[in-house]
Amino acid sequence: MHRMHLEELTRRLRAGGQHPTAEELADAVWLAQWLPGAAAPDPATGPPVDPAVPEPPGEGRKPAVPDLEGPDRDGESAPRLAGPGPDTVGLHMPRGGARPTGGGTGGRAALPVRAPGANALPGLLGLQKALRPLRHYALFPVRPGEGVLDEEATAERSAAAGILTPVLRPAAGRRPDIQLLMDTGPAMVVWTRMVEELRQACQQSGAFRDVQVHRLYDTGEGPPRVTTTSGPDGRPRLRPGDQLHDPTGRRLTLIVSDCVGPLWRRGAAQRLIHQWPRSSPLALVQPLPPRLWPRTALTVEPGTLLRPSGPGGHTLFQPDEEPWEPVAEDTRAVPVLTPTPEAFASWARLFGGQGTGTVRGWAARIGPDAVRTGNVVAVDTPARAPREDDLLRVFRAGASPGALRLAVHLAAAPLTLPVMQLVQRAMLPDTGPMELAEVLLSGLLRQLPGLTPYPCYSYPPGVQQQLLGSLDRSAAALVLKHCSEYVERNFGQGMRNFPALAAARLAGQAADEDTAAPTEETDEPTGPVGPEPELFARIPARVLRFYHPDLVTPEPLAEARRLLDQWRSQSDPSLLAAARERAEAALAEDDVPARIVLGRVLYAEAGTAAVRGTERRGALLRRAVTVLEGAAGLAGTDEEEGAQARLELAVVRHALWRDTGDTAHLDAALAALAGDPRDWPESHHHTLHLRRGRLQLARGDGPGAVAALTAALALRETGPALLDLADAMGLAGREPDAIAPVLDRAGSLLDERVALRLRWTTARARLHDTAGDGPATDAAYEAAALLAPADSAQRGRLLMAWGESLLRRAAADGGTPAVDRAEGVLREALTGLPADAPERARALVLIGSVLALRFHRAGFLPDLYESRHLLEQAVRTVRDPALRAEVWLQLGRVRMELSEVARDGVLGDALTAYQRSWEDSRSAHGDTPGSVTGARALHAQGAVLRLMGRTARAGAVLRAAAEQWQRLVSALVEVDWNDVERTRTQLAEVTAQQGTYQAQLSGDARRRITPPWWTWSGTTG
Repeated sequence: MHRMHLEELTRRLRAGGQHPTAEELADAVWLAQWLPGAAAPDPATGPPVDPAVPEPPGEGRKPAVPDLEGPDRDGESAPRLAGPGPDTVGLHMPRGGARPTGGGTGGRAALPVRAPGANALPGLLGLQKALRPLRHYALFPVRPGEGVLDEEATAERSAAAGILTPVLRPAAGRRPDIQLLMDTGPAMVVWTRMVEELRQACQQSGAFRDVQVHRLYDTGEGPPRVTTTSGPDGRPRLRPGDQLHDPTGRRLTLIVSDCVGPLWRRGAAQRLIHQWPRSSPLALVQPLPPRLWPRTALTVEPGTLLRPSGPGGHTLFQPDEEPWEPVAEDTRAVPVLTPTPEAFASWARLFGGQGTGTVRGWAARIGPDAVRTGNVVAVDTPARAPREDDLLRVFRAGASPGALRLAVHLAAAPLTLPVMQLVQRAMLPDTGPMELAEVLLSGLLRQLPGLTPYPCYSYPPGVQQQLLGSLDRSAAALVLKHCSEYVERNFGQGMRNFPALAAARLAGQAADEDTAAPTEETDEPTGPVGPEPELFARIPARVLRFYHPDLVTPEPLAEARRLLDQWRSQSDPSLLAAARERAEAALAEDDVPARIVLGRVLYAEAGTAAVRGTERRGALLRRAVTVLEGAAGLAGTDEEEGAQARLELAVVRHALWRDTGDTAHLDAALAALAGDPRDWPESHHHTLHLRRGRLQLARGDGPGAVAALTAALALRETGPALLDLADAMGLAGREPDAIAPVLDRAGSLLDERVALRLRWTTARARLHDTAGDGPATDAAYEAAALLAPADSAQRGRLLMAWGESLLRRAAADGGTPAVDRAEGVLREALTGLPADAPERARALVLIGSVLALRFHRAGFLPDLYESRHLLEQAVRTVRDPALRAEVWLQLGRVRMELSEVARDGVLGDALTAYQRSWEDSRSAHGDTPGSVTGARALHAQGAVLRLMGRTARAGAVLRAAAEQWQRLVSALVEVDWNDVERTRTQLAEVTAQQGTYQAQLSGDARRRITPPWWTWSGTTG
């Protein structure tokens, strides 16, 4: 141990410009014993005490080793914490069940603070220096004559070839980019800080123009997904990994992974690497030490790496040992780097244009189906030997010296990841993440269950005692001393930190009696239990007084709320699973609040991408209903918690209605919100009226929704509520002049969220369309299309509504320009809709109607053929009989036109289409009063029968059509009187012709009898 500290002293002196000899160092060590405060600690009295940091009475010298405090503990007379003097405060690790005050600190008060964490990578400055040569990385010139002449390389190559051979280097250009791709396997949480420090080193090296960090997710099957950009709501999106490809070779990629997760075991990560562009430099950063690499899912070999003279970042690899079997031609060699400055320096020399172009290193040769099936280590569930002695003997036999020393020092500290890194940096600064990985994978540690923001471990009792036997008392005391000095130096200095508990009051009061018995919440699963089993540092109280602590409340209910809030900003489904676990754990103590939080978590889980569209979504929503109904039953309506439970229950019921279409859910939601609003807590009146209005809007009760939303807006006016009111007024049949002021007020209150702006712009487009203002409608729809996410179903539905509006106006205005624009918008809408979207059938119908209308205007026969094809395709996919009746009506007219114009088909096909239109219409609406589509279908059947010469049958069908029109008029259904008169006229002609000879119809007569072009109405009535 003393040898290690001497090496550290020598390294620091050399870094400061001093180069002491061995004799000078020996003199310094001998003189150090005569310096004040440098005496070795006395085992009988405990560790040395820093004069500037006096010890409070009874504070433990080290965790998990209570006997090191000495027998005279109760007789110490150190001053108590009683003011702003130089008192000290013990820092403890918070337990899973600890509360903000008390518990986990031997009965003394505890305040949550943020303790500075240690770096995961030793020598960040050295790592930055190693990366700087990469600023010279550039693509080799592709075309002859490009670049700058490299004189030295030209001389060497010409001498070797015997002929003048110029060598060109790329001209100076922009710096390259780099992206870090972090695996999110079960064990990678240990290396999160290392990835962050690697990102920091890349940014501060000055070698890269842009540094990005992405995460690699396992979806269970298929290729892995990565996080790239955020959606309109600010949440991360999962994208295919090939979206990070850079064929230009300007972006370097580092994949950080321990190669033991499921992505590597099933070969998905290997296939991702193999498909990476060869021109893009790629390397794998392996945090595990090389001696553990054979236990991973990736075979790594030592050898020589070289960069060929061709363009791009492709590397070649020559292994030290020739393979036993031939290597496939498409195998790719990927450099494997340890997280050390030396490894990064070699890799940087390979691509920075320095050195000989060859470096020693490690590489993995990956083929398209490279999956290793050997002994893959499971970091989260390490293999355990039958006996503790065997565990320790195996570890000592195979561990590196640094890992063995680290395991011994960790036996005197709490085994949580931040503290383990802190002990490593304070006691063994010459070790790094590889030595920590050896300890973590040794099988000596057991990961503790429970929800914590970082992994927590413990030694088996026998292993811990044997490791402590290798550590003398003075060395054990130095663990606490050096960790305390590190924390004091870096407290509040902007470093990465972790939650801890300060075991003293800082407001001037004295601490509780140190002799108090430990509470039941200090339940360390293994190891000896002392007065302070979680103490890891002691710092002056003035340091804590200077900085405001970041409060952390570890109660299950508060933790569930925190995780739910964290999910809203990060969109990580694992946070919801953890929040659900904590909320369920809190049900016994805080039943009603815990049920409310659990209901919210279940509702949030039902809305995640992995659950939407599956049966699990319905199960989660139904369970949320049960939980929230239980909370509402336990609390009264006039109570705050009861009101919250009923409001959340209404939201979940509304979601169930959207999924199932069962109006019983809407009725149940409104029943949950029933009652006089004055009986509800005043703070919930606005939300109560708002949710009532939205539920009534969903039920189609326009007047009721208007009344409820107006009441909500009277209490507080918001943009979304005004948009709901505009929709309700439209449903209630209000005039556009009355709706326009509401939308104007909503526009002034909306923020810059894209989703709300899109909804407002779409509402304005519908309003202008209702008012008949075509140019304003097109301008609003165009603005909405720019706001909608590209290539999304939402944009496809928006474009379809715009195209339908254009189709209606084109049918009324005449000419072909409007028809052409409608076709373009509708085809773009069809392209944007997913293949399984139910709206695709409607889009096909609309495009078919547009093409039929354009043929009617311009006479372009291919339009008619495509129209028939699209309508026949749509009629096979539409499930709604009312909508299918409208499609059959359109298809019948197209078939009849083709039989008349192109002699393609017979009139019988058109008659069949009209008959099926009538059947579907009657199935959807019945005979009384029926529908406009059904009456038109009957009229069209009679017309086709007349053209076929079946006058008697035509008269019967036309008579049925006239009766249908009469029933519609009697029921005050809005009809086109031109259609009514057309039926009456043809019925009169057929009646007059009965019993007389029917001559062949002329062309004008056939055109007059032929059913008209009924443009797509967009309705199902």
